[in-house]
Amino acid sequence: MICNDMNLEAIEHIVLNDLKRVFECIKTNEQEFLNAIRFNVSKESRKAMLLKTQELADVEKRIKTLDRIIQNLYEDKVNGNLTAERFAKMTQIYEEEQTSLTEKANVLRQELMTIKEESDNVSRFMRTIRKYEDINELTPDLVRNFIEKVVVHQVEKTDGKRKQTVEIFYNGVGAIPQVS
Repeated sequence: MICNDMNLEAIEHIVLNDLKRVFECIKTNEQEFLNAIRFNVSKESRKAMLLKTQELADVEKRIKTLDRIIQNLYEDKVNGNLTAERFAKMTQIYEEEQTSLTEKANVLRQELMTIKEESDNVSRFMRTIRKYEDINELTPDLVRNFIEKVVVHQVEKTDGKRKQTVEIFYNGVGAIPQVS
């Protein structure tokens, strides 16, 4: 949204009008609204999910490979093909790598869970909206339940006019695009 000479009252007015727009979109065409929101949230989530899933698969594959290497080193030591000193050095290196990879795998699993939770946020957002019938004023409760952040950009001068863009990010779903 773009407006001139921003103050707190103007920002509150913009946020209230945008909330009304969102509520109206849901009332008139909930399915189209849901599709737009899910597309907005899921296009980023899908890409991140694919990358993290592939990275996790690669890490887990390397962990299994290291298990086999360590097992083979042990067998070589038992068979006398490897000195105790060499065995200790090599297993230490592989075990350190394996510990590091195990930690990385745990982080990746947690990140994947977070991405999945983000996609669940659309449903949570819709449940929260259904708690409200009609909004006429911006209350702290509305702001807490719906608004993640409001970004007020720098003033820009175009054709001698001062304009300022305001972006509203909603809890769990981010910026909500215009739905026709």
